Amino acid sequence: MTVAVYRFELERLLEMRTRTEREKQQVVAEIERERLEIENQLRDRQRTIMSTKDDLRAALQGERADEGVGVIDLRSVRMQSTAALHDVVRAQETAIRLAGIHNRLGAARGELMRATTARKAVDLLKKRRYERWLREQNRKEAAEMDEIAIMRAQRRDESPESEDAPS
Repeated sequence: MTVAVYRFELERLLEMRTRTEREKQQVVAEIERERLEIENQLRDRQRTIMSTKDDLRAALQGERADEGVGVIDLRSVRMQSTAALHDVVRAQETAIRLAGIHNRLGAARGELMRATTARKAVDLLKKRRYERWLREQNRKEAAEMDEIAIMRAQRRDESPESEDAPS
């Protein structure tokens, strides 16, 4: 009696779907890294804006230690104000880039979900076919065992020993 081995006829398709799912996971991970980087840049820009505003506030109040109390350096205030505006513009640009990243991330996650669903469908089919194959193997094995038992019983009934046995 040979040992039966299950072979899933769609194994190549399953491998392809698994590979596609992994690729989609890598795309999502890369976009996530970009998102984290952009969020860090945005936080840095926000900190810079707050720091620049604090410096500007101090300059407008004339609190510079080297100048003395009550002295306002308008040239310095104008430069800080311009720098603050540039920081705000850069922060807005970063926020717009972050919004684009979120859109790409949403699309990539959708593709990953579709790839995962496609892979799981083939995986489920494989499992169901294996279970059906296993039931069929068990049925065949039981039928073979029944056949062996019937053949033994026939041999025992047909053997000359049973006819020649003293009564």
